[in-house]
Parts: sequence; structure tokens; C-alpha cells
Amino acid sequence: MSLNHKSLLSLVISLIGLLVNAQDYTIYHKTINIAEEEFFIKNDSERALQLYDSIFNQYDFVFVKDVINAAQIAKFSKKPFRQFLKKGFELGLKIDHLKEYPLLNDYYKEIYKNQKFKKEYDTLRKQYLKKIDFDYLKLTYQLAIKDQINKHEKSSQFNYWKQVKRITDHIKNLTSEKGFPGDRLIGISDSTIFKEIGKPHLDLYPQRKTYKKLWYMSSEEKNLVAKHPLIIYLHNPCSFNYYKNLFIEEIKKGNIHPRDVALIHDHIYAYRSGMRNGCGNPKTVFLINNFATYPKSVSEEETNRLRKKFFIVSTTVDRKKMEYQNKFGFKLFSGVWNSR
Repeated sequence: MSLNHKSLLSLVISLIGLLVNAQDYTIYHKTINIAEEEFFIKNDSERALQLYDSIFNQYDFVFVKDVINAAQIAKFSKKPFRQFLKKGFELGLKIDHLKEYPLLNDYYKEIYKNQKFKKEYDTLRKQYLKKIDFDYLKLTYQLAIKDQINKHEKSSQFNYWKQVKRITDHIKNLTSEKGFPGDRLIGISDSTIFKEIGKPHLDLYPQRKTYKKLWYMSSEEKNLVAKHPLIIYLHNPCSFNYYKNLFIEEIKKGNIHPRDVALIHDHIYAYRSGMRNGCGNPKTVFLINNFATYPKSVSEEETNRLRKKFFIVSTTVDRKKMEYQNKFGFKLFSGVWNSR
């Protein structure tokens, strides 16, 4: 006798518990994808939230983007949602971030009237700060500033590509030793995080303010991502070619999000055709980079096959998420250029 949908979902949740012991993040991303399909395609909030709750409880680290999306789904569906936000606060989510989410805005106002909750938030915040590798974060700021200075001081395109390749190679070597400097290791972008540990001079603004040309550099906290290492890799048009195998390993470890890798992959189409020659032209694309000019011949079927290989939901699910944003006030995409 075949399993019905509810029984199949229970089986999936049971299998998750057996498979995540090694903290393999391919299982994590596949489960998040199923949860998104359950809600956005099948309109089943209960099953989606069961999956979110199960996977969040079984991993040492989860991506804030997934937690905040689960909270929105629960709030919209009139189901308990505060437990998801508390999880988010353990991962760098700030109370002020909730202002960016229309579905959660009333809860944001409620929090500020609740002294008991604010004390709980402070405790969760301290737990988050203890997990961050501040030396690694300091270094990524330095490399990001150096990269931006190189962009302004380049004497030729060739010279800048050579400089950015040196920096991405340096991060590659650090990644082999410590892991990719993403959300898990250096936390999500935060303009005052060093101030919280008594070292305000190491925050991004104090470090870059002496360079007048870098007036535009900011943390962009609302994107809930470790932004600056990704920006450096985006500046190297051949990043995916050079570091593909490393990226795949770091996805499995939870150190980089698959959609960040997809963004880097597709960014080759944001450069002039003459600059692509050394990198080649990918035969398939992820359709995730908002600044890329994609070929007209892109096959959505091939795109979805590529997405599946990298544990990313189909374009159909992404379109439904956009519909929910437009119709119901969700905010479901975060990351660099809303690529997550």
C-alpha cells in the first residue's frame, strides 16, 4: 500500500533525524526546500512548519533567512511564531531587523514594551557573540577595504583582476584552514558588532572612514548575510571556475549558502563580454543574480536541474514566493542583492 502525503512527510522527518548526525548541510537545504514547497506550492503551513521546526532543532547552526521566513509563514498562518524569532536572535537577528518585515512589525512594537523579553534577547545576543570568530571578521574587513581601494587605484583592468585574484586566493587558503568566512563563522553583517565586545575601532565604519573614496561602504545589516567576503568573490569574474570544488565542500559544511555560490556563478554575465573570455560562458545558469544579463536562450528546465544539484528550490517556487511578497506583505528574499 502506498504512503499518503502525511505519512510520507512523517517518514521524511524521521529520516532527517538519522541523517543530520554528521551535520551534513545538503540534508539541511533539501529539507528547507521541501518546507518551502509544502507552503508556497501545496498551501500546507502545518507540514511546512513541522519541517522547519525539525531541521532547526537538529543543526548547530542555521541560516537566519530560513528562520525569519518560517516566522513569517507561522505568523501569516496564525500559528505560534515566537520560537522561530528566538532562534533568529541566537543567530544575529536584531530586534530592529523586524521593522523590515511587514508581517512582524506589530510584534516588533510589542517587544519594546516587554522588559522580560528584552532581557531574554540580551541573553541570546551574548550567546551569539560567543560563537563569532572576531579575528577572522577583522581580517575580512581589512581585505574588503583593500579590495575597494584596489578598484579605485587600478591603472588597468588587468592589474585589478590580478589584485582581486590574489585576495580571493588568500581567502581560499584561509577557507581551507578555517572554513569560508560566512554567516556561520563571522556572523551576519553588523555595523557595531565590535563595539559590543569593547573594540569599536574595529567596526567597518571606523576602519574605512579614513578613505574618502570609500564613503559608500556599509554593512547593510538588513540583508542578514556576511556580505563582504561575497562581494570580493563577485569582483573576480572567474571565482566559480577557480573555486568550485571548495565552494561545494563549504556548502556541505554550512559555511556558505548554496544561493551565494549561485550568485557568484551567474555574475560572469554581469561583466562585459570581453572580460568573460578567461572564464568561459556557462552553459546553464541559476537565474539568481539580479545584475546579470542572461542569454535569451536560457532553458528554465536546465536551470532547475542545475539548481537541484546545488540544493536550491526551483524557479517555480521562487516565483510563488514573489507572489506572496506582492500579495500578502511577506519579505522572503535576503542576502547580497536579495539572492537568498
